[in-house]
Amino acid sequence: MQDSSTLYRACGSHDAEQQTTGYQQLWEYLYRVAYQVVRDQEEAPDMAEDCTQKALIKIHDRLDDCRDPKAFKAWSRRIVSHIAIDELRRRKRLDFSLDDDNRHTDYEDNAATPEEVVAQSADQQAVLTLLRDAPISARSSRVVLGRYFQNKTDEELAAVESELAGKQVLPSHVQVTRAKNIKKLKQWMPLLAHWGAA
Repeated sequence: MQDSSTLYRACGSHDAEQQTTGYQQLWEYLYRVAYQVVRDQEEAPDMAEDCTQKALIKIHDRLDDCRDPKAFKAWSRRIVSHIAIDELRRRKRLDFSLDDDNRHTDYEDNAATPEEVVAQSADQQAVLTLLRDAPISARSSRVVLGRYFQNKTDEELAAVESELAGKQVLPSHVQVTRAKNIKKLKQWMPLLAHWGAA
């Protein structure tokens, strides 16, 4: 693991390979932090992964907000910790609400993000068709659809991408690709219009 300053420079680099390496290392670090926060949850690995993806997007978008590169790891750790804690609070509020309404049988804990809610909705096929036409690359489409519509693990998706690319693609590459493209999709007008009409 690189020191904070070196990791900060790598994540902010204009060299794609250096930036990818930086975010891979940051992913591994943040995942461990998130997992420690949510470790008592039934689906801790998946929950930690989702929190890490959200944190990576936020860190990528706000990299310039880190005023001291020597504190980059601590700054990143705070971001992922807050996201994980907020997720625990959100789940606790949902559990409390569902207890009151006696609707536990209709609820799945992992239906937290818009992507997952959409994947479970009655109009899944319409959304799937929309996403196939989304302005993202074929690889991006495979890793988004593979995760949220085909329930494939990042290891399975990485194996497919490795075979297609003829070189090793790590699960962390898949995670970063998906995180960046989920952000794009959340701003894509046809999908926003569909969610608004649903």
